[in-house]
Amino acid sequence: MNYIYDVILNFQKNYYDFYEWNKNDDIYHIRKIPILKISKKDFIEIKNNNIVFDKTSINFLENPKIQAEKFNQTGITKIKRTIIIACENMAMALKINKNGQIEYKSSLLPEENEDAIEIIKFQKETNLKYKIIKNNKPNTFQTRFELEHAYFINQELDKIYKEKNQKKLSFLYLECFNKNENNIDLAYKNLKKSITKSSDTLKKLYDIFIITKQKG
Repeated sequence: MNYIYDVILNFQKNYYDFYEWNKNDDIYHIRKIPILKISKKDFIEIKNNNIVFDKTSINFLENPKIQAEKFNQTGITKIKRTIIIACENMAMALKINKNGQIEYKSSLLPEENEDAIEIIKFQKETNLKYKIIKNNKPNTFQTRFELEHAYFINQELDKIYKEKNQKKLSFLYLECFNKNENNIDLAYKNLKKSITKSSDTLKKLYDIFIITKQKG
């Protein structure tokens, strides 16, 4: 088993490139972590989808001899089922739960990404067996900032719609589209749809909800 040492990781539910890391993210300083070479096809599928590993792969990842180690204030903590996978030009860290599902993913800093690729250059590919649970098409049009704001806005719109607050939805519709819409279903549907298509609508709704919460 090969390892990479002294790595900085930022585990999130979604995969974000290192330049989208936030200063308030929970950053892991890893002392050592196992690294596996896989095919480019498998790497892309694992990166872009929700997947679950089969029992054989889970048993392999449960092996205490290949556990990662994390620095903390009191010393070093072992971390189960935490690995780096890499192919010929990409590397990524995974945290996997006991059922074989990937819970968190992390990109690597550029220099550490290069180190990972160098380490696996002469390594044999590991065949990790898995199946795709949900296909996640990578969103190339929205940044992490926009995706997180869109999630917040969707939660707020869902709450307003559930309360059947026609007055509030009509107000939001007027602010975003400069026209009236009193049909609560249509207003809700069009507002939800516009979040992913218009950064202006996203910003307007976010600002309105933030101001409303501050006043509340």
